[in-house]
Amino acid sequence: MCQAEHQVHPSEQRIRVESPKMTASRRGFNLTSQTRAHPSSGGSTSSRYGNCQRTHLIINGRHVAISLLLLVGLCGGTAAGTPGSADTRCDAGQFQCRDGGCILQAKMCDGRGDCKDSSDELDCDYRLCRPPHWFPCAQPHGACLAAELMCNGIDNCPGGEDELNCPVRPGFRFGDTAHRMRSCSKYEFMCQQDRTCIPIDFMCDGRPDCTDKSDEVAGCKQAEITCPGEGHLCANGRCLRRKQWVCDGVDDCGDGSDERGCLNLCEPQKGKFLCRNRETCLTLSEVCDGHSDCSDGSDETDLCHSKPDCDAKKCALGAKCHMMPASGAECFCPKGFRLAKFEDKCEDVDECKEQDDLCSQGCENTSGGYRCVCDAGYLLDKDNRTCRAVVYGSKEQQPLLLYTTQMTIMGMHLREDNVRNHVYQVAGNLSKVIGVAYDGSHIYWTNIQNEAESIVKANGDGSNAEILLTSGLDAPEDLAVDWLTQNIYFSDNIMRHIAVCSNDGLNCAVLVTQDVHQPRSLAVWPQKGLMFWTDWGEKPMIGRASMDGSRSRPIVSDNIEWPNGIALDMHQQRIYWVDAKLGSVQTVRPDGTGRRTVLDGMLKHPYGLAIFEDQLYWSDWATKSVHACHKFSGKDHRILAKDRTIYAVHIYHPAKQPNSPHGCENATCSHLCLLAEPEIGGHSCACPDGMRLAPDHRRCMLMEKRQRLFIGLGQVLLEIEHTAFGRHQVSKSYTLPCLINEMVYNRINGSLIIADNDQRLILEFQPESHESNVLVRSNLGNVSALAFDHLSRNLYWADTERAVIEVLSLQTRHRALIRFFPGQEVPIGLTVMPAEGYLYVVLKAKRHSHIDKIPLSGKGEQVHVFEDDLGDDDIKLVTDYETQTIFWSDSDLGRISYSNYRVPHSQIFRGKLRRPYSLAMVHHDLFWNELGTPRIYWTHKSNMGPRKVIDIMEKDDPAAIMPYVPVATPNGIPLAASSPVGQESHPCQQQNGGCSHICVGEGPYHSICLCPAGFVYRDAGNRTCVEALDCEFRCHSGECLTMNHRCNGRRDCVDNSDEMNCDEEHRRKPKVLCSPNQFACHSGEQCVDKERRCDNRKDCHDHSDEQHCEKFDKSKKCHVHQHGCDNGKCVDSSLVCDGTNDCGDNSDELLCEATSRCEPGMFQCGSGSCIAGSWECDGRIDCSDGSDEHDKCVHRSCPPDMQRCLLGQCLDRSLVCDGHNDCGDKSDELNCGTDSSTMNISCAEDQYQCTSNLKICLPSTVRCNGTTECPRGEDEADCGDVCSIYEFKCRSGRECIRREFRCDGQKDCGDGSDELSCELEKGHHNQSQIQPWSTSSRSCRPHLFDCQDGECVDLSRVCNNFPDCTNGHDEGPKCATACRSASGRQVCQHKCRATPAGAVCSCFDGYRLDADQKSCLDIDECQEQQPCAQLCENTLGGYQCQCHADFMLRQDRVSCKSLQSGATLLFSSFNEVRNLSEQPVMLNVAWSANDSRITGFDLAMHRQMGYFSAEDEGIVYQIDLQTKVIVRALGLPAPTKLSVDWVTGNVYVLSGAQEIQACSFVGRMCGRIVHVKSPRHVKHLAVDGYHARIFYIVIRTEGYGQTSSEIHMARLDGSRRDMLLQRSESFMTALTTDPHQQLLYFVDQHMRTLERISYRLKTGPMRRPEIMLQKSNALMHPSGLSVYENNAFIVNLGSVEAVQCALYGSRICHKISINVLNAQDIVVAGRSRQPQKASHPCAHAHCHGLCLQADYGYECMCGNRLVAEGERCPHGSGNEVAVLGAVNSLELEHEHEQNGHFHWLMALFVLAAGSLIAGLGYMYYQYRQRGHTDLNINMHFQNPLATLGGTKAFLEHERAEAGVGFTTETGTVSSRGSNDTFTTTSATSSFAAQQFSVPNALQRLLRPRQSASGDPMAQELLLESPSRESKLHALDGGGAGGDGDGGRGVGRQVPDILVADMDDDAAKSAGQFGGNYAGNDANARFVS
Repeated sequence: MCQAEHQVHPSEQRIRVESPKMTASRRGFNLTSQTRAHPSSGGSTSSRYGNCQRTHLIINGRHVAISLLLLVGLCGGTAAGTPGSADTRCDAGQFQCRDGGCILQAKMCDGRGDCKDSSDELDCDYRLCRPPHWFPCAQPHGACLAAELMCNGIDNCPGGEDELNCPVRPGFRFGDTAHRMRSCSKYEFMCQQDRTCIPIDFMCDGRPDCTDKSDEVAGCKQAEITCPGEGHLCANGRCLRRKQWVCDGVDDCGDGSDERGCLNLCEPQKGKFLCRNRETCLTLSEVCDGHSDCSDGSDETDLCHSKPDCDAKKCALGAKCHMMPASGAECFCPKGFRLAKFEDKCEDVDECKEQDDLCSQGCENTSGGYRCVCDAGYLLDKDNRTCRAVVYGSKEQQPLLLYTTQMTIMGMHLREDNVRNHVYQVAGNLSKVIGVAYDGSHIYWTNIQNEAESIVKANGDGSNAEILLTSGLDAPEDLAVDWLTQNIYFSDNIMRHIAVCSNDGLNCAVLVTQDVHQPRSLAVWPQKGLMFWTDWGEKPMIGRASMDGSRSRPIVSDNIEWPNGIALDMHQQRIYWVDAKLGSVQTVRPDGTGRRTVLDGMLKHPYGLAIFEDQLYWSDWATKSVHACHKFSGKDHRILAKDRTIYAVHIYHPAKQPNSPHGCENATCSHLCLLAEPEIGGHSCACPDGMRLAPDHRRCMLMEKRQRLFIGLGQVLLEIEHTAFGRHQVSKSYTLPCLINEMVYNRINGSLIIADNDQRLILEFQPESHESNVLVRSNLGNVSALAFDHLSRNLYWADTERAVIEVLSLQTRHRALIRFFPGQEVPIGLTVMPAEGYLYVVLKAKRHSHIDKIPLSGKGEQVHVFEDDLGDDDIKLVTDYETQTIFWSDSDLGRISYSNYRVPHSQIFRGKLRRPYSLAMVHHDLFWNELGTPRIYWTHKSNMGPRKVIDIMEKDDPAAIMPYVPVATPNGIPLAASSPVGQESHPCQQQNGGCSHICVGEGPYHSICLCPAGFVYRDAGNRTCVEALDCEFRCHSGECLTMNHRCNGRRDCVDNSDEMNCDEEHRRKPKVLCSPNQFACHSGEQCVDKERRCDNRKDCHDHSDEQHCEKFDKSKKCHVHQHGCDNGKCVDSSLVCDGTNDCGDNSDELLCEATSRCEPGMFQCGSGSCIAGSWECDGRIDCSDGSDEHDKCVHRSCPPDMQRCLLGQCLDRSLVCDGHNDCGDKSDELNCGTDSSTMNISCAEDQYQCTSNLKICLPSTVRCNGTTECPRGEDEADCGDVCSIYEFKCRSGRECIRREFRCDGQKDCGDGSDELSCELEKGHHNQSQIQPWSTSSRSCRPHLFDCQDGECVDLSRVCNNFPDCTNGHDEGPKCATACRSASGRQVCQHKCRATPAGAVCSCFDGYRLDADQKSCLDIDECQEQQPCAQLCENTLGGYQCQCHADFMLRQDRVSCKSLQSGATLLFSSFNEVRNLSEQPVMLNVAWSANDSRITGFDLAMHRQMGYFSAEDEGIVYQIDLQTKVIVRALGLPAPTKLSVDWVTGNVYVLSGAQEIQACSFVGRMCGRIVHVKSPRHVKHLAVDGYHARIFYIVIRTEGYGQTSSEIHMARLDGSRRDMLLQRSESFMTALTTDPHQQLLYFVDQHMRTLERISYRLKTGPMRRPEIMLQKSNALMHPSGLSVYENNAFIVNLGSVEAVQCALYGSRICHKISINVLNAQDIVVAGRSRQPQKASHPCAHAHCHGLCLQADYGYECMCGNRLVAEGERCPHGSGNEVAVLGAVNSLELEHEHEQNGHFHWLMALFVLAAGSLIAGLGYMYYQYRQRGHTDLNINMHFQNPLATLGGTKAFLEHERAEAGVGFTTETGTVSSRGSNDTFTTTSATSSFAAQQFSVPNALQRLLRPRQSASGDPMAQELLLESPSRESKLHALDGGGAGGDGDGGRGVGRQVPDILVADMDDDAAKSAGQFGGNYAGNDANARFVS
């Protein structure tokens, strides 16, 4: 203890030993990390004191740096120091130097170092509170504010001057900051000048607080009215707020008026005398001294001299006698003594017992007085009453006051005079901070923010804050730290208890609950083992208990209302508290005695309370300030700081927390050691929640195993043991080789199953062994949810990228598809209910999400359970199996909802959340996290408790349970929870339920087997799966699809692999709906106004608005054969007046009674409809009433020149008795005589004799070798390779059976293959179509409702308000609401069926359910079903078909019929082209080529010309279809396939295998436009003359016999080549065009497909083909293809049937008997197959050779060279071959090439006919001189149908045109064109061939070999007049030739001969398309 007379040596005092962690800076209380020390501005900075550290301040948002070098706290200097030593103090008005010396205060910071160590000049900014780092509030009560508190919108100075003259802030009007108009509260006084507010208690208190001193002038006038009632009005006008301050011995008024006439102070026993008038108090020595000192003379009366006097008076021992004016002589004991009651003596007065306000701390009675003593850590002040705190071993230290404002924790360094206390922020950006405590090393605070309740621990400067615990907290209002054990005690207002936690928050226990209602403030007394608290609940009280929770009782319960703050003065052993309702500060002893009021009336709404030395500090909500007063009297009331609403107040000084021995020092408690009162042992052990104390009272035993929470942070997995009361911490952490995107707990083996969406894998991690293994690594997209079925041991996952739910059996490691969502919806959430047999899935569309129920097997109805009140963002699910509850988070709506999953009914669990994401159920608590935050929240699943938070990892976040790592936190943190191992049994657990691959549960007692993708059930048992071998296209994910699903614009594979490598630009897009006044572009993607149709401007992207304009009637905006509806729509005339409203406005059914309204060339039906005139009497009914096939129609029968077969068809007589079955029934070969010329012809035994020509003997190996060698292909007959389209081909390949016999139970194939894989025949074999079969046979069929107890009821009885199920499960709350949405949104768009689980939707016809299973989508029949033959317009719920301009709709409204009826079918067979027509069926020979094989042919229908090639002869022919006369012939090397440009008449021929030549029979020449190089060769070609495009197939030969195919497109001049398609392992054999639809059809023999690809104007490198037919018998060995009226006509080598297949609708195929086995090409002779243009560029061109359609109109060519328009072609560039012959015969002859002397030689030959030999010799001589060779080829063709009577005239005409004659001599001639070389070998004359009957094959053998020049063909040209041009030019240019020329003929001179066509009228139309002059550069127009 410390005595008044002298100081006790420090060794004799009890001084608290400071913790090693506590540094000097902490003892002075570090500021926040934002504190910075600045050197003094007024003194030397060279000297530093000791190890004084400086901390730095960085103020966020401000540039102010606070220089807060704690002179007393940090570095030891104060304003009142102890001179010389720690136990001495400087006088008032002095400054203590650091070395202990004292100087005048005025010399501090005067710029001169007055201290020896110059410490008086250090940190002057701090000491003098100077800017810019500090701001002084107004005197005398103002604090020193840190600069960061200025202009923060809060009055921190009592007068608010810190918020004056601030810059304009948002929300303030201009000028408000400079002169703010304040509105003072009722507790404040407004100063008159600056209108600032001061506390009303400061009004008229004798100290001016207003700058204008109005509080002491006007304030005193106001006080005159209010003061008498509340306090005491002094004589000088001041007001004392408490009447208790009157007569207390202190002059509070300043004029002594409050101490006048105070009897209690002026008593003789105290040596005083009070005058009678009570104006003066005299000492006894002044009484009766003969001098009147009282104004009334009452001190001097006669009794002063009366007897007996003092001499005679006997006084007690120690007493003294005094003469008194009223009583005479009296005895008085001296001061400090009084007369004993029973003894005649003076006894000492024990002032310490009678008064407890004498000393600050301890009081010791002395004889006649007392002395004050101080506890260890304190020094007695010079008043000998006050104890001032000190710390020995260091400099004196300032105390620290902390207070909370919910948002901040503020610090204030208290100075001895409480003037210029420094105020600063310790911690900021907080929320609802209430309690605060500090133990010298750490600061603690409580947070009662709703759903964020916590206790936080931080460093002394507020840094490194960490949440100690949230579990078990609801409203922790206050806390106190036991500085001996470091335990944390706190009160919880809602939980209604006092609890304690270890300093790390890991172990917590509830201590006091009895009679605890609403505890608030808390104080502990560790030395005594006591704690005290306030409770303002039902029974307000001050409570006391031992610190271990025992011996709890109230010590104050009367006259108490709202006790708030509590403080312990352990030095005086008193308890203080504030009462907010009474507005008082009261005190009581620890036992409840000695209660008194310290201050009342002046407190408005006190909350927090603290005590230090002799001062009480409290916060007041009403004044928003911290107050202080003397703890005994309540005087010296002042405001220390103002702020927001201030809550707790706490003061720290080391002397307040002294160290002492305690009971826990040597205790061995396993978890918690709690101090207790000494009389009950001094300590006790306690256990945290979930544990109990063992019998030894030291150890804690676990009552139940804690569940764990797993948190995924990138690659880090955190494991936390969950506790209901205590701190959560990471018990274990793991670094995984993967990212954790989703995870689920496997309760079977305790592992975690994790989805990594970056590596696209799912793996299993075992925390115990730290081992991981990959479960799924392929065919994974973005896994959005995982769920584990613990009954069947299956893992389910949802994949948003692939829009699937899949399952993996953890027993077999096989996976299967559960549900595929091909629409716009994707699964984003998933949970399973194994005991119920179903799962819940969240499906998200663009603007709506819903939760559906699906069986675990994926088979069955998808029930819409929750449709309303779901957001559009992430939704996650979790299931509580204990309560049958499903929870889901909705990040969009910011809430968590729940429902019973057996009886669904949605309710909100928690709302107003910030994007909740992942969920986990840990024991009885629900955990979740929020997107974008590293925090985990949780609460009890009953939602009865508050929301708690666990901060994972965040910088400067007190809630973080992990150190901050500068790594981005995942946006969504996945959670998983452990759960105890279940003991349930399930069929899938026993031998996998008997399944070969995957066993899935259907409730607790049933199971079903599933097959992986690409597998099918082996048998009807549906337990064993085998791989599907018949898999046309296997998805990367395993499913099997047919090829028509490939690139069809729809995702049929789960992984979308069927749509990969498809050109996105040309992927099928949804078609637009056009109005009747709009024209629908043929692409279906654009609508244009009908006014723009055929306006010569291309408005459609595909230019279709400017196509087929020839028949467009602009007046009615429809085609000529269409009816213009009133609404603008166009319908075909064939649909008018047919009784159906096709227009939509019924205008097509009006005026049907009119007699005639059809256009010319049309036929009017009896109903009024108009059809094409050619449709009348064509054998097919086209009118709806059948009137087009009337009685006047001529009966069709076979013409006279044809023979009727027994089957009824008509046969060309030339085919009768030809040795071949042409009728098909062999009736054409009956009664045939024997041909004498062949009757004796026989073949050797090892040879095969052709029946169609007995003269042909072939090796026997040609039989059934796959190619046809006989003229009619009979060598391939009956080989079994080709079956009819109505037959099934047995696996042996040699047998065909009827398709009806397939899978009929009987083996019809010899190998039994017709009865194999029959289960695939009964349905689709994709995994998604497998039908469910239960291993334990479900009791309910699909049309029945499962009551879940084995009972089944009909679906019609569900939700009928009557429980048909025994358990009532067929009725439920959802029955009334399933089809009625609370939000008004329709649950089902069309039809809804309510079930107890939710709604089941269906749609009207023409619609189908969307992927959300509730919305109805219009079925785009046009795109999906392709029902129309040509144009299709989708309508809502249906569609309408239309036709192109050359067609009209038939009555079926689907198919289109050509306006030109009567098309026939032409096909080639060796040397013949046959014509097949119908009505009746007629087969005749169109033309024949003797024994030469026809390798290709085509027709130009509008010209009525046919074209065919003979490869062996090297010639292409033009034949007139009407006269059957060969018109012209052109020579080409090895011509095969050809196609005609019907617009210009040019023919495109495949020459050899690597060139395509364009030939003009008008220009009589050919030119190469395409050349490919080996190993590629051209296989086939097709031309679209309308769009000027050529298409050709290029085959590339690869190794091991493999081939790949390419389809190329080019302009007709060979430019702008584009590859449409490239395909490996392919062999395409034929192609054809549909110019109306701009579709290219082709067949692939390798894949056995008929496909089509669009060639509309589109961009992009590739286009997507569409499969029309696949693996059909119609495509066995396809060789020819043609398309007409949207039907494909196909011929197959080795088949006697052609096939006609519809290319729309169901694509049905029909056979057409052609009765030949070697048909190679097929062409439909129909005019509408070749749409015509009104004009074409070449009609007006000036090309003298070839005119080809091109990009810019046309191009001119001479041979292989592009030339300018008008440029003449050189001599020798023609290709024409002369045509000779007589009736029924054709002779072709190459003309002589003549030089300039040919004309006089010809004249000589005419004049001297007898000199023929000489003339010929001379001619031979002339040609030899010029190196020319003459060649004359004569070929004879038999054509029995031809009538060539005019052959002679024709030849004469040709001779006249050419100006040359013909010769029959044999010779050779060679000619070289501009870029290529052609050679033709000689042959014998036709006459010689006829005379000796030498067959053509022998003729070819007898022909001379090719010339040495290597030219493949020499040509004789028809030359124009030699007078026009005879100049020779070097066409080769002296260099290498063109492609393939090889450099031959370098430097050769050839004649530049221009070939002219006498029929060419180019000269008449010069300049119309090619320009106005002939000099246009042709090459400039060429595009390569």
